[in-house]
Amino acid sequence: MKKLTLDRDNLKTFFIRNAVSMILVIFVIVMLFVKRSFFLWDNIVNIINECSVYGVTACAMTAAIICGEFDLSASSVFAWSTVLFVLCCNTFGLAAAFVITLVCGAAMGAFNGLLVAKIKMSAFVATLGTMTAIKGLAYVVTDAQPINTNNETLYQIGQFNILGITLAPLVFAAVIVIFIWFLKYTRFGRNIYATGGNYEVARLSGINVEFSKFIVFVLLGVCAAISGMLYCSRIMAGWAPYGSDLALYCVAATVIGGTSLMGGSGGVHKTIIGVLVMAVLFNALTLLNVDGSMQKFIRGLVLIIVIMLDAVANMRSKS
Repeated sequence: MKKLTLDRDNLKTFFIRNAVSMILVIFVIVMLFVKRSFFLWDNIVNIINECSVYGVTACAMTAAIICGEFDLSASSVFAWSTVLFVLCCNTFGLAAAFVITLVCGAAMGAFNGLLVAKIKMSAFVATLGTMTAIKGLAYVVTDAQPINTNNETLYQIGQFNILGITLAPLVFAAVIVIFIWFLKYTRFGRNIYATGGNYEVARLSGINVEFSKFIVFVLLGVCAAISGMLYCSRIMAGWAPYGSDLALYCVAATVIGGTSLMGGSGGVHKTIIGVLVMAVLFNALTLLNVDGSMQKFIRGLVLIIVIMLDAVANMRSKS
């Protein structure tokens, strides 16, 4: 009888953790009958291309959440990277623009890492502050107007595709492989899990927990910069409002994939599922001509639901 109860509890926890994914499956089945164009190759390719840009940053956000942290400023780093990349392309050329933007993203991530790991500021407070400051910087530099580039090489890169698959999914795939290897097969990756699982125990066992937290913020800065450059290669422009939903999108995709906000568990391979769930859901809403404002409402609702389900699942696992 006890075993049966335990199995029921495990089953309930499983359904709670995978509720959004199961809703997605039902949603896709409904789309099969409501909107056949959803299953056309062009639309499938569009979903893959769209989710890959944010997916790069979602991988780094997963590492941060596993470590027990998160970064609200990723959205602003993304926007600033589009602006800086365009400015540098117009001034120094593509190669220099790539290096400068990447280094700047790493520096912004490092600053967040110092605030959280060394000065012991709350990640929410620290990254909220840097989010506002970086976004403001992007507005000041561009006079609150979008800026364009006519760099021919960047245009050719943006036009590259294999059967409709652009450069972004290829970069996303490479980032996935790197993060899976990094988190699963390196000592430092295991230290990130230990730090997020129990900070004090990890510290007392000799793990440099401050360095672990610092590095995940650096990785977030780098990946947000890469996402910004990938986006920029598609639209050949930079602007402060770009990517305003990036941070919350990445958190939602990570939690939907099954990585707990409590830290210490999860993985990038799970986040891939979350990224696809988000991309498929919002692509379907667009095909159904759902108003853009309503889509934003639904995104917020999805985020609330997945965080609530994560909290419930964690309470059940502890009881």
